[in-house]
Amino acid sequence: MNEHGEGRLFAAEGKRRIFLRVTALALAAFAAGYVLTTVVFFPGFGRQAIVTVPDLRGKTLAEARGLASAAGVEVERGDSLFHPSVAAGAVLAQSPLPGQEVTRGSVVRVTLSAGREQRPVPEVEDLPAVQAESLLVRMGFTVSVRRVLSDRAEGRVLSVNPQAGTVLPVGSIVELTLSSGPPPVVVQTVAVPDIGGMPEPAAREALRSAGLRLGEVRYEQGLPVPLGGVASQSPAAGDSVRAGSPVNVVVSGSPPTGVDAPSPPPPAPDSAAPAADQTPP
Repeated sequence: MNEHGEGRLFAAEGKRRIFLRVTALALAAFAAGYVLTTVVFFPGFGRQAIVTVPDLRGKTLAEARGLASAAGVEVERGDSLFHPSVAAGAVLAQSPLPGQEVTRGSVVRVTLSAGREQRPVPEVEDLPAVQAESLLVRMGFTVSVRRVLSDRAEGRVLSVNPQAGTVLPVGSIVELTLSSGPPPVVVQTVAVPDIGGMPEPAAREALRSAGLRLGEVRYEQGLPVPLGGVASQSPAAGDSVRAGSPVNVVVSGSPPTGVDAPSPPPPAPDSAAPAADQTPP
């Protein structure tokens, strides 16, 4: 082969090598672009198209998002609701429900707990017990009652613990202190002494010493006791009566002079003079 022929052969071989390199670069660029497009615009490509919704209840929002991402779904936060037992910030409910099958990339909407609702203690002092308890129960509180002696009317609310205006979680205990009325009056009783046969002055003194007093005194004649002595008494000797009570007696004989004498009538006014005294001339 002459030099001319060898030059053409080398030129052809160079073109073939350049073509192969360009082709390889084009294929590599296509593959890289395909992979990049698939990752950016079709993140679920090559993975299972249907996934199962995980149970997010009781999890914090961050925990729920982590579980959802691992399962192939997304989390969207919804409203918050009060709940007596689920801690604030935890997932209270979700839609779709746990275990349902959805397409990859679907959105799971979660409702978070706002914790226990809180309310202020109402003003119930001085209300009747029934009304105060009814109001507290309607507001969601639990009522505890204690009773103490007081000059206030029985059943009235004397105090509230915690005091009115205190903000408490619904279901908390509120203690009412109620009046059970004034303390009972202690009645002192004494035994009636036997004053039979005593003269009236001695009987009066004996009753006074016993914490009693002489009541009505009546006189009768012909009684089987010395004159001036107490023939009978009421209450009887030995009876138990309230201190300061009167004891009525019957005394033998006639009353002292002037005891039962009627009072003299008042003098008649001049205008009441009889007309017979005014005789005509």
